[in-house]
Amino acid sequence: MTQVAARFRFSIFASLLTTLILSGEVKAQTAQLASSPEATLTVQRGDTAYSIARRNGLTVDLLLAYNNLASPDIEVGQVLRLRPPTHTAQRGDTIYGLSRMYGVSVDALLAANTLPRDTKLEVGQVLQLPVGLDAAAPMIAAPAAPLPSPSALGLPSLATVAQGSQSETDSSGASWYQNAMSLLGTPYVLGGTSRKGIDCSGFVLQVMTPLGVKLPRRSADQARAGVSVDDDDLRPGDLLFFDTVGAGSVTHVGIYLGNDSFINANSYYGKVVVDKFKSDKYWSTRYLGARRVMMDALANY
Repeated sequence: MTQVAARFRFSIFASLLTTLILSGEVKAQTAQLASSPEATLTVQRGDTAYSIARRNGLTVDLLLAYNNLASPDIEVGQVLRLRPPTHTAQRGDTIYGLSRMYGVSVDALLAANTLPRDTKLEVGQVLQLPVGLDAAAPMIAAPAAPLPSPSALGLPSLATVAQGSQSETDSSGASWYQNAMSLLGTPYVLGGTSRKGIDCSGFVLQVMTPLGVKLPRRSADQARAGVSVDDDDLRPGDLLFFDTVGAGSVTHVGIYLGNDSFINANSYYGKVVVDKFKSDKYWSTRYLGARRVMMDALANY
């Protein structure tokens, strides 16, 4: 009877030990998956957003959200993300800081990771980022209603802006400025291109298209339009491009207003706002370059 009891106790112990080992392996595998590089796929001839999503167990909407795409139109050679983006916490990272870095709300970041509001991040902690990133950080000052005058914002007058933005091939004057300022306060909507809702590249299209300036839909593609502009030659109306994700590529665009300010569709505050440029630590450290597109001969891509 004693031997039977001993064997029974050993059997229970072995079972528990096996369970713990397997549990540890599952946790390790889960952690490894969470911290592994984002899975990507290069679009091949014949691929569609639907076929790629189906092969990889995703919905089309989720595939589009992972890749910040407004439509299922894809091109051969395009690299698509198949997992939600993640961030591995570094020393000094905070939830608020990351929400500003990636242009998402604190609540959205907490909800994506089921974290309490008073969470303190640990170095190496892997966070899932809310999908659909195509814009940047907080504004410096919220615009008032009715629309403020240029002087109220510390910006050049319309006449000065017109003079600074005109060229031999562009006679639109300050029309772009009026278009841009009329959109202040327009709600931010990922993939939006109208006054009902707009994202950063959609905002640029709303401003420039009525002037006959043809631009691609995405900010990364808009960064190849027109001609490059040196920082010391910036003029009102030039497009400013930023890397708000830290991957070394364009993820946000705005329009330079002069006087160290620019206007952009800002996802953090959920609307079109005016921000400071070089004097703002966030924007200045994420600035990638500028392009001049308001010249008919140079606006094609």
